[in-house]
Amino acid sequence: EQVLFNGAHNDWVRDTVFSTQSDHLISVSRDRSMKLIEVATQRFVDNITSITPGALKGGIESVDRHPTKDELLCGGADGEPKLYQMIRTKARVIGDDFNLIRAYPAMPGRVNVVAFDKTGERIIAGSSIDGKGEVRIYKTDDAQQLVRVEIPEGGVFAADFSPSGEVAAVGGFDGVVRLLSTKDGTIIKTFSPVEI
Repeated sequence: EQVLFNGAHNDWVRDTVFSTQSDHLISVSRDRSMKLIEVATQRFVDNITSITPGALKGGIESVDRHPTKDELLCGGADGEPKLYQMIRTKARVIGDDFNLIRAYPAMPGRVNVVAFDKTGERIIAGSSIDGKGEVRIYKTDDAQQLVRVEIPEGGVFAADFSPSGEVAAVGGFDGVVRLLSTKDGTIIKTFSPVEI
């Protein structure tokens, strides 16, 4: 049974996540916006990202929510993972990007996936450009880069932390899953999840 419909985006929706209380749905799209929707009323509330033309350099591919706070991590065509607060606390002004908490150092190409670890203290992001990929792990609070791994066999489209946070699983264009140490980026294991 459909319980929510909202047509606020004007291009493909690429990812969604609920707020901590599940009372809001956040969606990101190729239309270069992250939108906030109230679940109970199905009402579009706000653009979380800037609405200024040219402020965002392309579509947004991925979104994840901090495990305990309504802070939203997104990544897309501009190559910069970005952290936003969910609720605007001052009047919108054309030209602002007020909800932006932090932008992380730009990665090569398009950021296809972002995720928090279970503590919210680290983030992982995967990107692709010219048939190659890259994975980076940053500290959430100060954007310090902790790990950087190049994947020359193809773009990265999936990445997440293990529950312990000691391992990251990364997948991409070549169909191989790589398990990486989150301490130093060492590849622990590689495997194909399907028989070819």
